[in-house]
Amino acid sequence: MYDYEQLLEKAYNELPDKVKEHRRFEIPQISAIIQGKVTVVHNLGEVAKLINRPPEMLVKYLFRELGTAGSLEGQMLIMKGQFRQQQIQEKFEAFLAQYVLCPECGRPDTRIVKEDRFTILRCEACGSRHPLGAIRASPAQKRSTKPEVGEEITVEITHTGKRGDGVARMGDYIIYVSGAREGQKVRAKITGVQGTRIFATSVEVLR
Repeated sequence: MYDYEQLLEKAYNELPDKVKEHRRFEIPQISAIIQGKVTVVHNLGEVAKLINRPPEMLVKYLFRELGTAGSLEGQMLIMKGQFRQQQIQEKFEAFLAQYVLCPECGRPDTRIVKEDRFTILRCEACGSRHPLGAIRASPAQKRSTKPEVGEEITVEITHTGKRGDGVARMGDYIIYVSGAREGQKVRAKITGVQGTRIFATSVEVLR
């Protein structure tokens, strides 16, 4: 006769390797530090390897979601702007949910493959297939024209300035938005432009 613990051990030993691997999977933790006007993610390359995705794909996603730019240097990602480690971790976990974890079984044993004209997230554990959207560059990365007073822009507030204004980035510009809070995505009207600094007032909170 088997006791309860022996039955559990026997059941686990009979599980497929893919299932056992999922049981051991833990979400990697981003290691980041703010250094002056930039944020350095020390283990970007290592994290990308753990989730079996090209580091460039993860970098592109973070740039879009954080509304910034930067460079990948070896294992490190250097981003313009000041971003808290928890803030980057949250974006990384959103990337996992969309581009790594299987929507059916929740396992990380997936591959991104091309089928005809479509990009598919294919799970090697349960066999499910789900279409994926492309990661597009953010408006902040693509903007080349100088912003003007009176123009309305959409930005994501990444942190709070010394005077309590919400702060966002748009390419090389730093935007100070009065009436906006960290974590909000807002439509704002530009009230002033001084060099690479933009001053704006929140018009509408989008989320």
